[in-house]
Amino acid sequence: MADATLIAQLSDPHITVGLRDREPALALSAAVDALRRQPNRLDAVLVTGDLVDTPGARAYERVRELLAPLELPVYVIPGNHDDRDAVREYFALDGRTGSAGAPFRYTTRIGGVRLIACDTTIPGKIEGALDFEHRAWLEAELRAEPAMPTLIAMHHPPILTGIHAMDEIGLPEPDRTGLADVLARQPQAQRVVCGHAHRGAFGVVGGCGVMICPSTWRQAPLEIPGAEEPLLADETPAWALHALIDEQLVSHLQPLERRKLPRPKRKP
Repeated sequence: MADATLIAQLSDPHITVGLRDREPALALSAAVDALRRQPNRLDAVLVTGDLVDTPGARAYERVRELLAPLELPVYVIPGNHDDRDAVREYFALDGRTGSAGAPFRYTTRIGGVRLIACDTTIPGKIEGALDFEHRAWLEAELRAEPAMPTLIAMHHPPILTGIHAMDEIGLPEPDRTGLADVLARQPQAQRVVCGHAHRGAFGVVGGCGVMICPSTWRQAPLEIPGAEEPLLADETPAWALHALIDEQLVSHLQPLERRKLPRPKRKP
């Protein structure tokens, strides 16, 4: 068996600054510590959007500070809470992500895996899009390396989860169908990985497996169809591991320890 390529995925840390910073930051710090302690040799870490809760220089600086102990290549994509140009500024990725204002997208190679990062965000909107032009770009990138196992990353899931509030702010049906058509023609695309839904889930689009990574912070309750408005619960977070083994990608979810904020000491 050839050496495996191992890519860890984190998603939706929602880092903020000020009084609300401590809980999301503790959660991301716990995730980083877990990746450092796990026994496998990781090749890279992928963060699939909503790096911050509200865009701002200090928030993105805080994300970089929290991820720095990984001492690994870190690849990111923006989520609906992010500013794509701010993500460009703080996570340059060697200038491969396009010009200011343009979709944040790129292609790179990690070991034996080709990573294609898509930008499903719409500035100022919660819901996502993967329009015809973006799908045409994706298919052109796939055609450039038809024999290489490929992992496609995006923030918004290209599948329905059954959780109404999350599905309402996902990708529209024409974009999901269009992506399915592209992937059905490109069998080297072995996995689509995403976040946004704040819950681990699995599905298929165009014959390609889809994995939604949980948030490092809070999760959406498993209630189908659930509430009209998005809700977040204090459930166990997790990270994902995508491993290329004998030219096939396999994906794992690994629960994370929740770190509790210290209780204030009572006066005697």
